[in-house]
Amino acid sequence: MEIDNEKIQIKLILNRMTNLWDYITNFAEIHEKSLKELLIKYHYEDILNKNLMLSEFHVIDCIGKNQLPNATFISKELDMTKGAISKIAAKLIKKGFIKGNRLEDNKKEIYYTLTSKGKTVFQIHKELHEIENRKLINMLNRYNKEELNTINNFLGDCINSLFQE
Repeated sequence: MEIDNEKIQIKLILNRMTNLWDYITNFAEIHEKSLKELLIKYHYEDILNKNLMLSEFHVIDCIGKNQLPNATFISKELDMTKGAISKIAAKLIKKGFIKGNRLEDNKKEIYYTLTSKGKTVFQIHKELHEIENRKLINMLNRYNKEELNTINNFLGDCINSLFQE
């Protein structure tokens, strides 16, 4: 009888992991939707109407977190090609979210800064991450130390066995 319960428990865990995997797979869409909902909540329809893509939010976030990043730096941080970053940056400049600057001693390289609209988007994105982190922290606070160790070990095992080549 105990073996049947174990099999049922394993099936339940696999089912829940599949549901979690589906959520993670769709996370980009969920994240983008949540960002747009925050823009509506705070009455930033002008920004919402610019139809920012998630990659544009993340480039803005990277620029906001770093002092004068260039396309090479941003591409490494976001694991994207330099060409993709250059295209996104051009769109963001056109939309009025970032500025491209050249330094006096380096006229070749373009360094990016946020405009006031870009700083607003940066803050909205930061707030969304804080909301998401609070949800996770609140959930994890329900577990005791041993349970957290088990969860941590399980996640480590998942990473080591499922994501290793």
